[in-house]
Amino acid sequence: MSLMHGRLLAVSDLHVAYEENRDITAGLRPTAADDWLIVAGDVGERVSDIEWTLGLLAERFAKVVWVPGNHELWTHPDDPVKLRGEERYRHLVELCRGLGVVTPEDPYPVWRGEGGPVTVAPLFVLYDYSFRMPGVATKEESLRLAHEAGVVCTDEYFLHPDPHPSRDAWCRERVALTERRLADVDPAHPTVLINHWPLVRQPTDILRYPEFAQWCGTTLTADWHRRFRAAAVVYGHLHIPRVTWYDGVKFSEVSLGYPREWKRRPPRDLLRPVLPPAPASAAAQAARPPAPAAAEPARLLQQLLPDAVTAAEAFSDPPEPPAERLYPEEAQAVARAVPHRQAEFATVRQCARRALGTLGVEPAPLLPGRRGAPQWPAGIVGSMTHCAGYRAAAVARRGDVLGVGIDAEPNEELKDGLLEAIALPEEQELVRARMRGTSGVCWDRLLFSAKESVFKVWYPLTGRELDFDEARIDVDPADGTFTARILVDAPTVDGTSLARLQGRWLCRSGLLVTAVSLTAGAGGRAGNGE
Repeated sequence: MSLMHGRLLAVSDLHVAYEENRDITAGLRPTAADDWLIVAGDVGERVSDIEWTLGLLAERFAKVVWVPGNHELWTHPDDPVKLRGEERYRHLVELCRGLGVVTPEDPYPVWRGEGGPVTVAPLFVLYDYSFRMPGVATKEESLRLAHEAGVVCTDEYFLHPDPHPSRDAWCRERVALTERRLADVDPAHPTVLINHWPLVRQPTDILRYPEFAQWCGTTLTADWHRRFRAAAVVYGHLHIPRVTWYDGVKFSEVSLGYPREWKRRPPRDLLRPVLPPAPASAAAQAARPPAPAAAEPARLLQQLLPDAVTAAEAFSDPPEPPAERLYPEEAQAVARAVPHRQAEFATVRQCARRALGTLGVEPAPLLPGRRGAPQWPAGIVGSMTHCAGYRAAAVARRGDVLGVGIDAEPNEELKDGLLEAIALPEEQELVRARMRGTSGVCWDRLLFSAKESVFKVWYPLTGRELDFDEARIDVDPADGTFTARILVDAPTVDGTSLARLQGRWLCRSGLLVTAVSLTAGAGGRAGNGE
């Protein structure tokens, strides 16, 4: 059989009910006659929209492979097709077969182009609420906490599991069926595993609302990329397009998402290449540090930042030696540091690489520059922080955000004499008055943290030092915000004056966390935009 000369491409979450997305979908075309296209779910809610989309793409691409997402499985009030659950899924499978589109119920095709032969395995595995919040033991408790936090998935109203007693029961049945099929794949072939929901939990660690993770997958598939020889894994659902690596396997989130989401991102090629693999030397792959296993969802920091800024955080250091988690040049930069400094240096860079991965930025060394500030990749702004029991990083694209400054401190009073060193007289007076209260917030330490965040955003934009007595901080104790008034000449950057900076703060889990982000193109005074 002759070698194909096309590419295996992927996209998901087209959501063609939105007119802007429909126009984008109408423009999707192959670049070669042999191109295959993976559509990893959430084309739309109405059967007519799904048929239009897959029919159009099937006419253009040599082969189209589809897996269902939750939106296709909804019984939506606006859809005249009122089928539910399994019956709706089977209806969509038959529709796809009529269009010549491969589904999870069909024989797995074999990609024989560059990077092949590889078995392309479309999967339909839902979620079972096992991606629960840390410390939560049951599905019921997890759902209750999500509802109390104001987080709920529309699946609870529109995705009916009929005839199964629950969505998690349907998920378990699909897991068992799919495992049997994957076990029968030719062992000589690697696989490309395709599922709308991520097969591992790690991609959900960066969700803005971590409670939503329980609607995002199942722990029952956590080892499938290893067990079934995955060359690549493709998924959608999260609306966070990026590439990450787990156990040496490339995981690609390939979504378009809603217009309000993709309009904030810089332009990119919507069809993401799965095969052939991007050229990378064996040495480069070997030098890639492992994924930051200690990183946690950015439950604290992300609350203080606008959507254009992505954060990742960790509450402990992994057991691996720091040198094993760093690029060689990074390890060299802290070779003479004490062990705990090496550990926090490594963990905070793992957080940064995880956050950068959300933006689609490939891992690279993050070396300290002048004053120890990290040197970010071109087009990226960011900030790092670490204290006892906490490490975090926040990053954004320069076109969206002018600068970011973050800081974390233990919620403990400053050592004697330090308040006088970092605070103006009027700041000292206000802090001492508040310290006599019973709020539980160490206001002197919060003032210090707020100034640190201000300095971290000021210095990269100006190249100038800013002393503690050159910024006055006014903290609002009620709404978690603060204002910094700069007491020296402050420049204007891209139309935004740096004379007054707006920030946010929180006190939780024994920590004080502060953040300042300057939205690009905002004009006027700088502040945390939404």
